[in-house]
Amino acid sequence: MKIALYQPDIAGNVGTILRLSACLGVPCAIIEPCGFPFSDKALKRAGMDYAEAVEVQR
Repeated sequence: MKIALYQPDIAGNVGTILRLSACLGVPCAIIEPCGFPFSDKALKRAGMDYAEAVEVQR
């Protein structure tokens, strides 16, 4: 199983989904373009401590 986000617009929502992915132990695929600047810094801020525990595919 994998969670996929199609062209996400809000970084906070991506963070919520990353936390869900971390809790479920499933990878998360982000299908670009995003509605916000997508970078490792933004990903860590949105996903907080959970960003490192999730396999993110772009």
